[in-house]
Order: sequence, then C-alpha cells, then structure tokens
Amino acid sequence: MNLNAIDPLLLSRKEAPRPGKADKESKVSFQQLLNDLVPKNLDGKISSETFSRTPRREKILEHVGGSPERKKMLEAARQFENFFLEKMFREMRKNMGKNDILHGGSAEDIFQDMLLTERVNTMTQTSSLGLAEQIYTEMQRAQK
Repeated sequence: MNLNAIDPLLLSRKEAPRPGKADKESKVSFQQLLNDLVPKNLDGKISSETFSRTPRREKILEHVGGSPERKKMLEAARQFENFFLEKMFREMRKNMGKNDILHGGSAEDIFQDMLLTERVNTMTQTSSLGLAEQIYTEMQRAQK
C-alpha cells in the first residue's frame, strides 16, 4: 500500500468555466485583471498592514488606554502569543538532530531552553509577530 499516493476518487472533477472567471477564451489579460484588483495608490513601500483587519500596535494601545478590563484582555492575548510561540519553537527544536560531537550535554540544553524563553519574550514584547494584536482585536469584536 502506497501512503504517498493520492486516491483519484478524492480529486475534484474538472470545473466548467464560470461566468466572470478568467479562462482561456477570456479577452482580458492577466495583467489587466491584476490592474483592476489592486488599488491604484500602492507604492513600493506598502506593507500587508494596509490590507489587514487588525489595527497596528499603537492604535491598540491607544484603544486600551486606562481601562483595566482592556488591559487584562491585551495581557491575556500577549500571554497566549508567548505560550504559542514558545511551544512552536520547542517543537521545531525537537525535530533538529543533536550533533554528538559538539553537543554540550545537559548544560547546553538548559541554556538553549533559557535562550528560547528570552527570544520568545522579546518577540512578544516587541510585537514582531502581531498575534496578540489579532487575538485582542477578535476578542473586542466578539464582545460587541
């Protein structure tokens, strides 16, 4: 039994071209479709934040203000982001093999764990991933 093979019964049937969908008979070029879909005011310095539904960190901190309830929500979101990142990186590190020649034993394992914790804390504090902001935004939307 080949586990890497794909069962042909699970594959979808070939779809017929839908109206409005680009197909081989379409008179509109791919470049024209892109030009119609992409906003005209884009420049090379634009980032994905422009299209994101999640506000930037500064706006979230402004929204939190002095509200103790919102501060707790943001802190919970940051703690979850911290937990998630640490768990993800630990699992990634498990899959990396150890070099028996250069491995420093249990002292290196302890150091690597501490280093990972500090890296994750720095990532969470600097908001480089933005997961906490997305969680906080969704919690605010769900509350309304």
